[in-house]
Amino acid sequence: MKLFRRFPWIPAFLCALGFLLFLLALLLYPDAVRSRTASSISYCLSVLTPSLFPFMALSSFAVHSPAAQFLGRPLDGLTRRVFRLPGCCAITILMGFIGGYPTGARGVSLLLEKGQITRQQASRMLLFCVNPGLAFVVSFLGTGVLGNARLGWLLFLSVTVSGLLLGIITAFGAPPAQSSTASPPEAVSGALMDSVTDSARSVLLMCACVVLFSGFSTVLLSCGAFQTTVQWLSRTRFFSPLEWAALLSFVVEVTGGIGSAAQLEAAPVFYAFGLAFGGLCVHMQVLAFFHPLPVKLRYFFLSRFVHGLMSAGAFLLLCRLLPSGIVPAAATVNPLSCAPAFSGQILGGASLLLMSSAFLLITQNQTAGKPHLQ
Repeated sequence: MKLFRRFPWIPAFLCALGFLLFLLALLLYPDAVRSRTASSISYCLSVLTPSLFPFMALSSFAVHSPAAQFLGRPLDGLTRRVFRLPGCCAITILMGFIGGYPTGARGVSLLLEKGQITRQQASRMLLFCVNPGLAFVVSFLGTGVLGNARLGWLLFLSVTVSGLLLGIITAFGAPPAQSSTASPPEAVSGALMDSVTDSARSVLLMCACVVLFSGFSTVLLSCGAFQTTVQWLSRTRFFSPLEWAALLSFVVEVTGGIGSAAQLEAAPVFYAFGLAFGGLCVHMQVLAFFHPLPVKLRYFFLSRFVHGLMSAGAFLLLCRLLPSGIVPAAATVNPLSCAPAFSGQILGGASLLLMSSAFLLITQNQTAGKPHLQ
């Protein structure tokens, strides 16, 4: 940041360079980009929209109508004590864990717009309310891609448990939640139409991001940048080239990561990390709901990385603790041999997890009450 302030022309130069490079790539690889874009549009119409739109509409309706205030009363004490958030956040937190990645973020942005939560509370919610939906993990990934619904449930449980734990960690040191200011109730018909309109706009934005990042991934593959990065990372001997390829695919876009991991036959623990991390495509969708951002970008991305580590650790722990009859065979095909970080060096991985969590906690609490950067 200091470099950008000293040389203000650098951001403009980088944007112009990126524009020219990808314009050239689109001209050099039009067939590959067109084919991948067409498949992404088909995915959005057949999988993404049917699975996310109903949850987005419900989440939006709960905030636009008095439903969030009413349904949050029974969970008010739990929400205040565990997450140090007002009771009206309970439904948004729930939808953030079962509805899909942008569902919780959109609920947070609506609560913030209506003045029911503070910017500091919205900042903390964004650190743990970005999670894959139940239908996406169990139905699409577990049953459809992996052919094992029990494995899908195990992955969903890993992501959910780690997300809840992350929410508890970020609540340490936070001030007690005050009673939220109830917004004037809307008529049911008005709230319903507002939720439908808002959800349609949000789903359209999500689909556009998926199509854009699918084209971005195709360019990286076509020009060889992706393969070169995998070869460079493989020199660390931390993961095998195939495992690095699966992880990098997850980092860019989660659905593309799922497809790559399935083709490369990656161990299920990599799905646990990728689902919790979410991918840059999901991150862009989430952050687009906020103007300005209530959280600093470095804290948001750090929380995604920590969530991924915690989810992978939770998956491995569940595989060890649950009876063999419950754990699907696909998850027990030597999942601990995939990489040192997830296997033999358990103490090292645990130390990394604890240090990341402590850093997230310390930095978040140090900036509590201070204005956030846009």
